[in-house]
Amino acid sequence: MVATELKENREGREFLRHVIDLDSHEMMPTHLWAEPFGPVAQEFIDLAHRRMADAAENSLVRPDLIGDVAEITAESVWAMKGPGAPGAADFSRRAEVMDVMGVHRQLVFPGFAQAGMFLHYNPASAGFYKLAGAEVDVDRRELAHRVFAAHNDWAIRTTKELGADRIRIVAFCAGETIAELLAQAEHAIAEGIRAIQIPVGAPPAGMSPADRRLDPFWALCAEANVPIVVHVGSHQCLFASQAWNADVPEFEPTVGESEEFNVEPYGAASLQFAPDNMLCAMILGGVFERHPMLRFGVVELGAHWVGPLAEKLDMYAGQFSKPLRNLTMPPSRYLARNVRVTPFHFEPVDLYLARHPDLCDVYCYSSDYPHREGGKYAKDIFVDRLHGFDDATLEKFFVTNGEYILPA
Repeated sequence: MVATELKENREGREFLRHVIDLDSHEMMPTHLWAEPFGPVAQEFIDLAHRRMADAAENSLVRPDLIGDVAEITAESVWAMKGPGAPGAADFSRRAEVMDVMGVHRQLVFPGFAQAGMFLHYNPASAGFYKLAGAEVDVDRRELAHRVFAAHNDWAIRTTKELGADRIRIVAFCAGETIAELLAQAEHAIAEGIRAIQIPVGAPPAGMSPADRRLDPFWALCAEANVPIVVHVGSHQCLFASQAWNADVPEFEPTVGESEEFNVEPYGAASLQFAPDNMLCAMILGGVFERHPMLRFGVVELGAHWVGPLAEKLDMYAGQFSKPLRNLTMPPSRYLARNVRVTPFHFEPVDLYLARHPDLCDVYCYSSDYPHREGGKYAKDIFVDRLHGFDDATLEKFFVTNGEYILPA
C-alpha cells in the first residue's frame, strides 16, 4: 500500500483526518535514555540490556540510530516500526507524525517504564532478562519504582513543554498504599498530566478496586476529568502460577517479542482475564455508581471479551440482586457508559458491533505507534473491517468514543 491509496483520501470522510488514537508509545533506544530518564536508566541497562536486544523490530537496543531523524512520510509513519520510526523518541516531532496519520489527539504510553513494568509485575522476568545465575543483586521492584518515577518526571516535563492538547502522556501510578497512590496521582495531575495508568493485573494499592478506601483516588481522577487507563504489560502477575504456558513448545514466543507483549498463543488468548477481572470488581462493587464521572480505558488487551462480560455481569446481577441492590442500572450500562476498549487490528470488530449494538460506544481506535503489534496501515484495516457500517458508526469508533478518554 502506498500513500496515495490511503482510505481517507479515497473515500473523503473528513472525520478520518481528525482521529483520536488511544494507544501509542514513547520508544527511545536505550543509548538515548540517560538524558530524559537520568541515572536509573543506566542501572536498568546494566541489568537487562542483553535481553532487550533480542526483540527484532521492537528492540530498544539500536546503537545504529543517531537520533530521531527518519523522514516523516505516509510510508514511514504507517509502515516503519520500532525506535527508528519518526517521532518515536523526539516528541517535538510527534505532532507532525500525527498530522500525516490524520490523528488529532493521541494517548502515549511508556517505553522505558514499560520495561520496568515487566520487571516488577512479571514473576518470570528474572528468566526473561536472563538474570538467573547472573552476578547481580537487585531488588526488582525497588528498581522498577524508580523507573516509574523517572518516566513520570519525563512525562511531566514533556507535557509542560509541548502542552496536552494533542499529545497526552500517561503517568504510571503504582503506589503500594492508598497514601502513596493518592500522592502520585495528585502530583501528576497538579503538574498537568491528563491520564493516569495503573497496573491491570495487581490490585491497586493492594486492595480490591471496589474497596471504599480507594474512593478518594477514584474521586480525585473523576473530579479532575483525568481518565484511568490500563494497558498490556502489567497483567502477568494476575496468576499465582506461571506454569500454565511453561515448557510447552507451542507456546514459545515468536521472534521479536517485547517486554509488554509476549507473542505466543496462550499468552495472547489469556490477556482478557486481567481487565475482565478488574472490571468485574469495579462494576459489581459499585465504583462507577459512586463515581459516575470516572472514565476508564482498557488498551491493547483485546476487545473480544467485552460483549461476553456485559452478558455475564447482567446475568449474575439478576442472580445476586440483594447484595447488588445499590446499583441503579444493569451492570452492562456502567460498562457502556464509563469504559472504553481498543480492539487489536486483527479482531473482527464488525462482528462485535453487530452482536452488541448496545455497546457501540465502547470500542475505540488505536494505532500502537510505533510498536509492531499495531500492524501496518492499521487505520485502513479498521476502515475496511467496518465498511458495512454507516459513517456515524465509523465516526464513533475513530473519533467520538475515544474523545471520552481524551476530552478536549
